[in-house]
Amino acid sequence: MSSDEIIEKIAEQTEASEEEISDEVEEKMDEFEGLVSEEGALHLVAKEYGVQVEKEGNKDLEIDNIVPDMRKVNIKARVLSILDVNTFEKEEEEEDGKVQNIVLGDDTGTVRISLWGEQTKIAEKIEEGDPIHITGAYTIEDNQGNPEIRLGDESQVAIADEDEVPDVSSGSSSNSASEVPISEVATENAQFKVNGMLVAMYPSNPFYRVDPETGDTVRENDDGEYVTDEGKEVEDPDHKLAISGVLDDGTGTVRCVFFGEQARKVLEIDEETEKQGDQDRVEQASEEVVGKELEVEGRTGYNDYFDQIEIMVNNVEQTGVKNQIEELVNILEA
Repeated sequence: MSSDEIIEKIAEQTEASEEEISDEVEEKMDEFEGLVSEEGALHLVAKEYGVQVEKEGNKDLEIDNIVPDMRKVNIKARVLSILDVNTFEKEEEEEDGKVQNIVLGDDTGTVRISLWGEQTKIAEKIEEGDPIHITGAYTIEDNQGNPEIRLGDESQVAIADEDEVPDVSSGSSSNSASEVPISEVATENAQFKVNGMLVAMYPSNPFYRVDPETGDTVRENDDGEYVTDEGKEVEDPDHKLAISGVLDDGTGTVRCVFFGEQARKVLEIDEETEKQGDQDRVEQASEEVVGKELEVEGRTGYNDYFDQIEIMVNNVEQTGVKNQIEELVNILEA
């Protein structure tokens, strides 16, 4: 659905006017300082009104078309890797919780699916290299800004026909990062690695709240309760970092968005500081890290609010890059 169609649908199902809805979308984009696109802000506003805007359908998606906050997701893909089961303590329950991640791939990219609790039995019935068909799933945004597949009560996982799913490898070139000067970061939905100096950080509103058991994003409802999108109440949510900055290598600049672990690495703060939502410490750390030289790797996306390409960072390292910057400039000028 287009933005106008979504606004029209919300207006039809509520007492709000289209103009009021558009204003709320703008306010939501301002609130998150560009961390959500217009489409993302529309979906947030629709959720607040209780309006379902996702399309119904049975079409299988290619992995590079999967984004966070989708419903009724169907895909056919190969199992690239099956990771070990992780356990965690659950409050007021005798049995530990379980989660297991599986990496899936097709000829357009890779995506992670996480299995929770009894769902981990699915991993016992499949092997690496198997073609599988997933129907009725949904997606969330993981701590690095990437889509992650989850299974709901009506989701199904089955072995697919061999000839329906192309062979892929875990080292597929479609998911490898190209190391380039920042001036060449101009393509959406591509992996890039860049080196540069951090010239700005934006620490305003750097936290969002999550369920400490599942990592799902939670929001505050009208009753002051914190709930997940599925309606689960979370009494004491953790905080997660989502903070942006600007990297400059002498050939250009690019906006980078750091989530969770990568944000902690940049700011050099510990996980407990993140969980507690220490705003003052984040603001102080943001001032201290400006001028640091970084190597950043991640997937690009288009930010409608800022009208530019940005990198959703999945790995960052501090490094000395002055000589590399000079070499890149010399290459471009040759």
